[in-house]
Amino acid sequence: MTDTPDVARLLDNARALADSTEPAVAEIEAMVIETVSAFEARLQHNFARGPFFVKLRNKLAAEGHIDLAQTVYHYYLAANVLKHGGGKSLRELEKIEPQPFTLQDEEGKALIDVTADGFLSGLVEALEKSHQALAAK
Repeated sequence: MTDTPDVARLLDNARALADSTEPAVAEIEAMVIETVSAFEARLQHNFARGPFFVKLRNKLAAEGHIDLAQTVYHYYLAANVLKHGGGKSLRELEKIEPQPFTLQDEEGKALIDVTADGFLSGLVEALEKSHQALAAK
């Protein structure tokens, strides 16, 4: 992990927000999008060109980290939904049983409830484990 120390700092910042008392929903949503985007940008060099999170999922699964591979990919889809709204990522999430996250379609709210189920801390944990798995190789 020495080649990407900024990833650890990035995840520490997200963890601090997750551990704070009742952060604003918009703040969590922004942190999710920023963290996922920056994680991808900082670690893209581990893969040839192409969709980073698809390649990460495939690599993790090939190395025996099947649950982690699915979890990190689900968080990637959720971040896409937060960033872009409904679309392919939301349709993929809607097909998963049981639902990995609380989806909502109330007017004026994001399609993913980032305040439910320890969403942000779960994201940080999945990215930390993925980063460790990449660094181990």
